[in-house]
Amino acid sequence: MFQVLAVLLGLVVLAGGVTFYVLSVPLAKELVAPRIVDVQEIPEDVDAHLRARRGDVELDVWVMEPETTKPEGSVDWVLVLHGISDHKGSMSGLGRRFATRGTGAILADLRGHGRSSEVPLTYGVEERHDLSAVLDAVEAAGYSLGEVGIYGPSYSGAIAIQAAAVDPRFTRVVTVACFAEAERILAHRYAEGLDRFAFLVPEDWRRTMIRATGWAGGFDAFEASPLAMIEEAEARFLLVHSRDDEIVSFDHAEDLRSACGEHCEALTLDGMTHLESLSNQPLREALHLFMTGTELSLVPVAPPSEASMAAH
Repeated sequence: MFQVLAVLLGLVVLAGGVTFYVLSVPLAKELVAPRIVDVQEIPEDVDAHLRARRGDVELDVWVMEPETTKPEGSVDWVLVLHGISDHKGSMSGLGRRFATRGTGAILADLRGHGRSSEVPLTYGVEERHDLSAVLDAVEAAGYSLGEVGIYGPSYSGAIAIQAAAVDPRFTRVVTVACFAEAERILAHRYAEGLDRFAFLVPEDWRRTMIRATGWAGGFDAFEASPLAMIEEAEARFLLVHSRDDEIVSFDHAEDLRSACGEHCEALTLDGMTHLESLSNQPLREALHLFMTGTELSLVPVAPPSEASMAAH
């Protein structure tokens, strides 16, 4: 009887190992795979097109200079980021909204995205330093930075928090629906991938799956932790999240808010999915007020130039 149980236990362990390999290795590679999309036309109101370099990685950057007087209380520049599998071209409208109201905009493709280097994603471990290289490149091009804010939707919001912790030039950060710890969001993705086979994989093996994601991308997945780093940042934060987010659950925002303390403000959205939380009027108004100190509807807009008219 004992031998039979031992054999059965061995078969269960073997099945778990096979499940681990078959499901985790391809998914690990998928989770860090580059999302290169080179479909961007440079809008005519982009004033500078730069390549920021950090080691072997190059990041593609656009600069939109302010077109009118900066509002009192505004940051000087906003670094506008994009979400996962997206690119800076989709954020040009937001950059233009800042620039035409007196706040400069910097748009950058994250590593593994858009026109930047085709390298694996690292969930902030390398990207947080990449953003410093972006600022260095803008300064090297002759721009005076002053105060810089970061806008990060979803995946890039987690990167923005980490960047603010390592670079004091970032003084204000707005995130939307971002994760608190990469290990939690990766665990969620693996649980979806395992589906009905989840019972075959012990908890320790699931942690190994998360670590395997890092191995696939050349980083430690457990170091991608906005939650651990937000306490180190001196920046001010606005954390935007929907209670009904089905991809990044609301507890991520609650944990970040608790860790951040008096440096954080929160905008809680109700009844919105993850995607809906990324584009809505309450977000637009709160983002502009936080970055510029002025309500969006009250900010004078520069008269449209021929370039900006052509870009619409």
